[in-house]
Amino acid sequence: MLDWLKRGSGDTKVPAREMFIGGAWSAASNEKTFATDNSTTGDTIAQVADATADDVTAAIDAATKAQPDWAALPPAARAGLFHRAAALFVERQQDFVDMLVAETGSGFGKAMFECSLVPLALAEAAGLTTREIGEIYPSQVPGKINRTLRSPAGVVGAISPWNFPLYLSLRGFIYALALGNTAVLKPSEDSPLSGGLMLAELFNDAGFPAGVFNVVTTSRDGAAMVGNAFVDDKRIAVMSFTGSTRVGQLLATACAKAFKPIVLELGGKNSMIVRKDADLDRAVDLAFFGSFLHQGQICMSCDKVLVDRSIYDAFVEKLVAKTVNFVPTNPDEQTCVVGPIINTRQLRRIEAMVDSAVKAGAKAECGGKAQGPFYTATVLTRVTPEMDVWTDEVFGPVTTVTPFDSEDEAIAMANDTPYGLSASVVTGDVLHGELLAERIHAGMVHINDSTVHDEPHCPFSGIGASGGGGKWGPKGAIEAFTTQRWISTQRQPHPLPF
Repeated sequence: MLDWLKRGSGDTKVPAREMFIGGAWSAASNEKTFATDNSTTGDTIAQVADATADDVTAAIDAATKAQPDWAALPPAARAGLFHRAAALFVERQQDFVDMLVAETGSGFGKAMFECSLVPLALAEAAGLTTREIGEIYPSQVPGKINRTLRSPAGVVGAISPWNFPLYLSLRGFIYALALGNTAVLKPSEDSPLSGGLMLAELFNDAGFPAGVFNVVTTSRDGAAMVGNAFVDDKRIAVMSFTGSTRVGQLLATACAKAFKPIVLELGGKNSMIVRKDADLDRAVDLAFFGSFLHQGQICMSCDKVLVDRSIYDAFVEKLVAKTVNFVPTNPDEQTCVVGPIINTRQLRRIEAMVDSAVKAGAKAECGGKAQGPFYTATVLTRVTPEMDVWTDEVFGPVTTVTPFDSEDEAIAMANDTPYGLSASVVTGDVLHGELLAERIHAGMVHINDSTVHDEPHCPFSGIGASGGGGKWGPKGAIEAFTTQRWISTQRQPHPLPF
């Protein structure tokens, strides 16, 4: 296996990492590279190939060529490769953890949590190879048989983000592969190693045929070029995108014009409703976890905690008391909870949103400051709907706590957002919590748990500005990455009207 973290052989040379196209490692056709840096120290980890349009075309060529033979493999053969990849991943897990820490500022706990999902997802993909792909329907016509048949869509173009780069990259293509499609992945420019090239090596070593899985890497300047190529190339049958709502909207618009399906998982403005009968300490723990895991850089992060007024003061006191104990820490330390922000651009955005809210009357009960590459864990109160922190996704270690006087008011505040990804209800009455959950406009609602929750076999998706076009997970993948056909057979002649 390549040593992904070490520099050159004992010197200060930064290693170059090539793309993976058609089963081979290759430099960009113009030999250009871009740097992927340690998000804490700023040191360059590697120079990575910066793909050209010709490179993207070559990857699509390779995937197109490989797809028929891959789809023709017996299901057991495809499944065996996923099981092999899972076994190899377990052997190499520490390498992935180390890269997540270095490249994205993941704390050890977050990196381990992300890695724990990978074998589960690979097992789900293996099982998907033998799932039912057809149905029989009755007919109103005597002697007619109606059946449906699903076949692979073809080549999938996947674009993944930097915050959970390993798992979200994997989720973007493995179920499509299991169903007989091939894929071209473009990982984020902030995580090309942990979100792409290390996966390419894993799948190659597991024995996946050349061209089945391809990875093209680009700098930030080249990201739009890849997205446009995926939209414009008719050989890309389906797109898979996880990222910002703004970019997802642009891609969805372009795909609509091209009559090309796209599966989207975008941003979120996720609420936790804490009822007066909740276990207060447990509610605080759940709010803290949902708000500050990976510095709040998760689409499911808890941005709005809505608390019954009767317990509001006690809740705020306990949440602040817990939060101030978790100061920003280098993610190399296993005790790290709040690590660095991914880049300076995002750090400045968080800083501006909080400063604007405080200037407009919000109160920072704790935190509210940038410290080098970090932003301190921040709890805001006195937030109003006119403030950006109420309406916009922060994507940082910032949460707001707001009291409510009635459950109708809590539901209205939770639904006061164009997003609709995740939510949670914390209560001592589980049945009542389920009734409340049904009133929240979100694709996923968790009772007595955090807003941050995922299980690879469950349908993961949002509504509104949080995405759509399909569900992540095995069952949703069948809908998203296969083409259904209706085939009828008339087994005996029937009378015609003329």
